[in-house]
Amino acid sequence: MRRFDLKVIVFFVLLTVLLTVGVIALWEATLRPPFYAWVDARYPGDGNVEQRWNIKQRVEHVFISFMVDAMVVTLLLRLVHRQQRQLRASEERYRALFEQARDGIGVVRLSDHHLVEANNKVCEIFGVRQQECIDRDIRELFRTSQPDVVLAPPSGESELTIQTAQGEPLPVAVSFTPLATGGEEVMLMSLRDLSVRKRLEAEREEMQRQLYQTSKMASIGELSAGVAHEINNPLNGVINFAQLLKDEERPRSEFEQQMIDGIIDEGGRIAKIVRGLLTFARVEDHEVGQVHFADSIKTSIALFGRQFEKDGITVDIDLEPNLPLVRADGSRLRQVVVNMISNAYHALKAKTDAVEPKLFRISAHRAGEIVRVEFYDNGMGIKREYLSKVFDPFFTTRRETGGTGLGLSVSFGIIRDFGGTIKVESEEGKFTRFIIELAAIEALEAEYV
Repeated sequence: MRRFDLKVIVFFVLLTVLLTVGVIALWEATLRPPFYAWVDARYPGDGNVEQRWNIKQRVEHVFISFMVDAMVVTLLLRLVHRQQRQLRASEERYRALFEQARDGIGVVRLSDHHLVEANNKVCEIFGVRQQECIDRDIRELFRTSQPDVVLAPPSGESELTIQTAQGEPLPVAVSFTPLATGGEEVMLMSLRDLSVRKRLEAEREEMQRQLYQTSKMASIGELSAGVAHEINNPLNGVINFAQLLKDEERPRSEFEQQMIDGIIDEGGRIAKIVRGLLTFARVEDHEVGQVHFADSIKTSIALFGRQFEKDGITVDIDLEPNLPLVRADGSRLRQVVVNMISNAYHALKAKTDAVEPKLFRISAHRAGEIVRVEFYDNGMGIKREYLSKVFDPFFTTRRETGGTGLGLSVSFGIIRDFGGTIKVESEEGKFTRFIIELAAIEALEAEYV
């Protein structure tokens, strides 16, 4: 027996003794004399002596016992009610903590892995209503490719990806702690949604990647400028000498003519790469002002109109009316747009086995404080392993068609200089989407129609 129980028993024994003494004193001082007198008057004579005695003793015993029991029971009931109030308050307090916890908390029965108790956060993470969550097998609720974590949970916290009731993947952290109860083996389950943390980690990695990309491009730009200047002069000499040989009026064999043409063609291709290097490496002051992104799009797409039509490519342009202005240099921004359109055109032109119509779509909309422009095509797409390299200088998948691998690098640098971002999303053989975001500005007394 616990010490607390022994104290309670001793307390109630002493209380009962004290109440008994008090009731006896009350009886003898106030109630016994008139009651005895009434009994003597009611049953007079020597023949009723024993009857009077029995009535007096029995009533006295009943009264004392009843009064003591009534007072003890009253005290016990008051104590029980007080304990019940405290227990209810404690339950309400812990229920509030349980329901308002930021993490999902549940109780799992080990015998059948059923969830016998769960707060709202658990049901929210699983994407089901409260009544659909309780008394369900947690293996059904988790919908995961890692059932061992549910059937035989390891010690500590585990991270896994579950599938919500809506069919969407959701990263979570889960831990199980055995609980000792009266006669049933259960586990306390803690469930935490990791989607926000994962998104922040991804954004931080993307920011670090862009910082690394910027640093790398700056270093390559300095090197490229020096190399381009060193190559440019002798290269022009080679091309000019070959052109003089070609223009010279003297008979040549077909092989000699092919060699001269080859020198001029290859020299021209190298010159194109050198010009791209200079564009990539050049750091100049530009006239930065308030620019209509939509105007840049309309002007640039007009250059490719007949090419898209000739190759059966559908062009869809979705520009939000009254699109906010952006702070940029108009000519450099058009250079970026032309690069985006040119890349989409070549990707669609190269897709010869298209089942669905070839589509190129440009959309420009305001998203809060930014202007978001998307260039989408359902062309060849980009391999997953190439996505992290598309903005690297000289990286191209179109070398056979004259691609230098500098267009996207230059575009990346231009958008970066204007304080914006450029990202790419793609799936090989399905689509490519470039997303440009620049801060929106409000031009005074300017209205775009």
